[in-house]
Amino acid sequence: MENLLREYMDRAFAERGIENPGQPNPVVTISREYGCPSKLIAMHLTRELNKLYNLEKPARWKFINKEVVEATAKRLEMNPNEVNYNLNAGEKGFVGDVLASFSQNYVSSLRLRKTITSVVRSIAEQGFVIIVGRGGVGILQNAPFTIHVRLQASREWRIGEISKTKNLGIRESSKMVDEMDKKRIAIIELMTGGKFHPNLFDISFNCQTLQNEEVVNTIVELMKIRKMI
Repeated sequence: MENLLREYMDRAFAERGIENPGQPNPVVTISREYGCPSKLIAMHLTRELNKLYNLEKPARWKFINKEVVEATAKRLEMNPNEVNYNLNAGEKGFVGDVLASFSQNYVSSLRLRKTITSVVRSIAEQGFVIIVGRGGVGILQNAPFTIHVRLQASREWRIGEISKTKNLGIRESSKMVDEMDKKRIAIIELMTGGKFHPNLFDISFNCQTLQNEEVVNTIVELMKIRKMI
């Protein structure tokens, strides 16, 4: 996983340098409420999109998730866990930054936001990528040839899914769902610089009532309508 982002960028430059000069390449961002299967859907979508291209060529579409944090940590000379911690804290504000600045490993929320924004935009410029989480919807909100997807479901259903997949009790699963939802909204708000709103997304899916295949097929059809593929 450590070299996936570098390999992706190297291949992107090598394969796409002369393709569609001056025209943006397609990007999909996926955001989710905790308990919805974003990774499974991203993997399935990646496979389906790659089927549309010549099988003799290397797989064109990739999905990116933890690699954004790893690349950001490397630029800031931090541990990826520290980047995640600061991301989950959201916009700490002036007072929080002043207090945190006494720490030896202090990185302001502004610097963190700028670094992640730079990493995500560098990936998006090469296109043919599905970016899962990491505030991608906020960073690429006005980017052309980009679709922003939101995965959601009822709180009760998501608690049940977490309880089954992680073998946890309902009370513990409930607490985890609430905490993770808050953290993910905080990341989006950090990257947008504003309040979270459903209108940030082009399309939302109810994972409680839709199968993963239905979600993926709908995204692919929307991309065709927008002439992204």
